[in-house]
Amino acid sequence: MTTDRASSKSRLSITLVGEGAALGDLLAGLHARASRLRIRIQSVIDTSSSEDNAELTSELAIPHFANEIEALASLPAPGLVVVTADYSKDLETLKKHLPNDVPILGPKQNDLVKGLVQLVEENRALALDSRRLKETRRQLNLFVVTAPLAIYVKDIDYKYLLMNKHALHVLGFKEEQVVGFTDQTLYAPGTADWLHDLETEAIETGATLCATGILPAPGQEMHAQVTIFPITENRRTVGVYGLVEDTTELFESEQKLHQVDEQLDETQKYLQEVLKNSRDMIFLTDPDGRIQSFNAGAQKALGYSPIEVIGKSATYLCENPDNFNRLFDKALLEGHAARYEALFTAMDGHTVVANISLTLITDPTGNPLEMVCLCRDITKRLRLKNDLIRSERLAAVGQMASGVAHEINNPLAVIDTIAGLVEDSLEDEGHLLSNDTQDILSKAMRRLHHQVARCTKITHSLLGFVRKNQAGMAPINLDDLLNECLELLLVEIKRCNVTIDIHLDPEVPIFRSDPMLLQQVFVNLLKNALDATEEVPERKGRVSIVTQSDGQRIIISVEDNGIGIESDDQDKIFDLFHTTKPTGKGTGLGLSIVHDILIRLGGNIKVASVSGKWSRFLVELPVVPPDSMQPDPMFMEP
Repeated sequence: MTTDRASSKSRLSITLVGEGAALGDLLAGLHARASRLRIRIQSVIDTSSSEDNAELTSELAIPHFANEIEALASLPAPGLVVVTADYSKDLETLKKHLPNDVPILGPKQNDLVKGLVQLVEENRALALDSRRLKETRRQLNLFVVTAPLAIYVKDIDYKYLLMNKHALHVLGFKEEQVVGFTDQTLYAPGTADWLHDLETEAIETGATLCATGILPAPGQEMHAQVTIFPITENRRTVGVYGLVEDTTELFESEQKLHQVDEQLDETQKYLQEVLKNSRDMIFLTDPDGRIQSFNAGAQKALGYSPIEVIGKSATYLCENPDNFNRLFDKALLEGHAARYEALFTAMDGHTVVANISLTLITDPTGNPLEMVCLCRDITKRLRLKNDLIRSERLAAVGQMASGVAHEINNPLAVIDTIAGLVEDSLEDEGHLLSNDTQDILSKAMRRLHHQVARCTKITHSLLGFVRKNQAGMAPINLDDLLNECLELLLVEIKRCNVTIDIHLDPEVPIFRSDPMLLQQVFVNLLKNALDATEEVPERKGRVSIVTQSDGQRIIISVEDNGIGIESDDQDKIFDLFHTTKPTGKGTGLGLSIVHDILIRLGGNIKVASVSGKWSRFLVELPVVPPDSMQPDPMFMEP
């Protein structure tokens, strides 16, 4: 510690004077080299208003900092004052505040300061280079002697100066046989001429050269790859390093690989013929899913030519890219994904249903090379299957619908007739009743007629699974329609003690659709929501209705905090006869009819749910209705 303090005190103390960035650069440069220059910066005077140099002075732990020249009078006298090159103040003023014996390096001496700094840096660099060179030579010599590589050194007369242990072992020599001798002594005539020619070229050109050839070795000829490095001193080649690599096993492996390649070529030709003539869709992708080949079966099924799809992602062909990506990721992880159904979109827009199997091909280290996608077109077979199922279901629905229509329409006709009689009686004898009573009965009869018409519409919707109906299109105010649906369910809402949150977007426009069918849709969805809340009696039931429009579509959300829907059932709830309600409470017709109505009206319905927590149905309707009623979506037209 004493020695360090003494050393610090023996250094030349200096004061830096200047302004702004130039002063900061000088301060940083001299401080970084203070030890090598044997200096100590004791104070800094910055006559500008910049705070950067004050912060830098503090960070570098320099004792004194000031903004005025006058401060020099109260600071310890330095051994030297250095002024930056761009300092424009009067140097005479600076001298007044310094002892007479303190030298000043002004702007004219800045080149001297820079030269000193540069000289110190160059000397340090030379010292470092010298140490590195010595260490490099030491490590090189150690490497040559101990490396598990065959290394030798020759002079310009081609005499061996050194051959390491590994080279002696590989080539079958002893050290006394090698040092001081040439290849003419070691090898039979003509067996190492190629090596001599390589060394000669390296000596003459000074270039690093590499060549392969055969060298005699114990037991057999050795296929070798030799690299020659010229050794130069004072720009003159004085010898060569030789690095010998035994490539015998590599040569034999290449020979075997050549034979395997020939067999693979034959196999590939055979497989190409199979792929070319297969009726199944077969295409290959890289590990990122980009198509690399596209066989004739795929061209025929989808209508694309190879040039139109090669290089594109396989999802380009898929109707649901997310499903394909999940299947692709499964095959990448497990090596295969077999016998899944996938929907492809043909060039003309029609859907092709395929049974798809993916098989991953990897290299010997397990890295993925390509994915083989084998797809069998099952569209026709699935259409026949669906037609058969559809026919069986429609037969059952037709029988049921006929009976329902017959059993319900007759009582409805009687109810409608009675309502008419009541209306006639009100016209004839209504004056005997109070005005309020007349008004109540008139409204009740109008509502009764309306509900009779609605019931009739429901029976027609059941029959709509067998024959296609024409919708009664009319302008619709969505707010009025939803409020009317809630009014119809008012008794049910009170019975279930459910809170209805309704948020109607005033920007939703008047649109054309079938009001009776839409009323059936929303009453069904609201009734299902009420039923779902009843399944969770321990919490207060809540049903939320939200509407919005993006100009092209109208979106209606019906959400409840009821029992929710299991994830396995969410893809099936719109299927005919599928129900999640207890036995005796659901028929499996409601959501299927809702789905059928919305598709035929040009709309759609989606579901999201968390089992045990909530369910949300999103209904989408077009602002502009389709030109004609859409066909029943359960039919697949040939």
